[in-house]
Amino acid sequence: MKRVLPLPSVLILILVAMPVRADDLLIQAAKVYTMAGPPLAPGAVLISNGKIIQVGAKLTPPAGAKVIDLGSGVLMPGLVDAYSNNGIAGNPAEMTKEITPDYRVLSAVDWRSRSFREALADGTTCLGLAPGTEGVFAGLSCAVKTAGTQRIVQQETGLLITMASDPAGGNTSRQRPDSIYVRQPTNRMGVVWMLRSTFDKAARGKTPELTVVSDALAGHRRVYSVSRTDNDILSLLRLAKEFKFSPTVIGGQEAYKVRDELAAAKVSVILGPLTTSSSGTGPESTEIVWNQPGLLHKAGVPFALSGGNLLEQARFAVRYGLPAETALDAITRTPARLLGLESRVGTLEAGRDADLVALDGDPLELTTSIQWILVDGKMSMTR
Repeated sequence: MKRVLPLPSVLILILVAMPVRADDLLIQAAKVYTMAGPPLAPGAVLISNGKIIQVGAKLTPPAGAKVIDLGSGVLMPGLVDAYSNNGIAGNPAEMTKEITPDYRVLSAVDWRSRSFREALADGTTCLGLAPGTEGVFAGLSCAVKTAGTQRIVQQETGLLITMASDPAGGNTSRQRPDSIYVRQPTNRMGVVWMLRSTFDKAARGKTPELTVVSDALAGHRRVYSVSRTDNDILSLLRLAKEFKFSPTVIGGQEAYKVRDELAAAKVSVILGPLTTSSSGTGPESTEIVWNQPGLLHKAGVPFALSGGNLLEQARFAVRYGLPAETALDAITRTPARLLGLESRVGTLEAGRDADLVALDGDPLELTTSIQWILVDGKMSMTR
C-alpha cells in the first residue's frame, strides 16, 4: 500500500531537494498577502535570481521553472524589524564620548550571532540595527538581512539620537575622573541641552566632526530618536520644530498620550515591544496601555512594531482593537518605509527582494505556524 505524506511533509521534502538558489521559481498559495494591495486568493509569485519577477492571481511557470504549490497555505513578505540590537558584539554603544554621530553600528556586527537565526525563525528577514542609547548622539544605524550571502541591505539608514534618561544613567561630574561615567549629562535637562547645543553648532556649519548632524538637519539623513515618556516626546517635537527636521520616534511607550501632537507634526513611531505586564509600567516607569497601536491608528499616527516576535505582537495588537491589515502593515511595509527600504523589502512586488514567509494558515491566527522562509530567493529555514 502506498503511503500518502501529509502536505507539510511533502513541502519539506521538496524544499530540502531544492538547490541553494533557484533561477526560476513559481510559488502558488491559497492566499498571498502582497501588502501592496488586497490579498490575492489564490495567488502566485514568480522569482528569478533572488528577485520577484511577477505577482498575480494565476501565473504560468516559465519553461524549466520549479513550482511549489502550498495548497491551502499562505504566503507573505518577510517581516521587517525596524529597531534592533541583534548581532551587535559587546556593548552596542560607543562609551568614550557623549556625542558620537560618526559611530557606525555596522562595524560592530557579529554575523555569526545566534540572535540572527532566532529572528529568522520568527519570520524576520530584515533588521534595522541601531547603536545603544548611552550616547546623546548615538551614531549611525544600518539595515541587514538575517540570512543570505549579501547580508548588508543599507550601510546607513539614519542618525540615532537619545531624548531619554539613558545618557544620564549612572553619570556624575563630582567624583575622581577615573571612570567613563564621570561625564555629562547627569540629568534630563542636561540631555536636552546637549541635543540643542549640538544641533545649533551643526546648523551653523563649519564643524567637521558634526558633518553627520549637519547633513541630518539638511534632510540628507533620517533622524531616529529613542524617546519613551510623553514629556520626552514633546521635547523632541519642540527641538524638531526649532531646527526643522522630521524625526521618527523609537520606543514611544507613552506615545498614545501625545498622539494628537504626533499626528499634527506628521511624526511616525517605531513602537518598542508590546507587553502584557499586569504592572502597567514599562521602561523609565512609563505608563503602558495594551491597545496603544489601536489608539495611534485612530489618531492617524503611522507606526511599526519592533523588538522581535513580530507575528505575536501583531496578533496581540489585533486582539486589543487594531485592524488586521494595519497590524500586518506594521511588521512589513511600514517598517520598510521608515528604514527607507520600501523599494526592496516589505511588500511582494516585481523588483523586490525575494524574501517570503510561507505559513499554514492566516498570519494572525494563534494556531498558524511558519513552514519555511525564503531570503533573497534562497531557502533559509524549513520546519
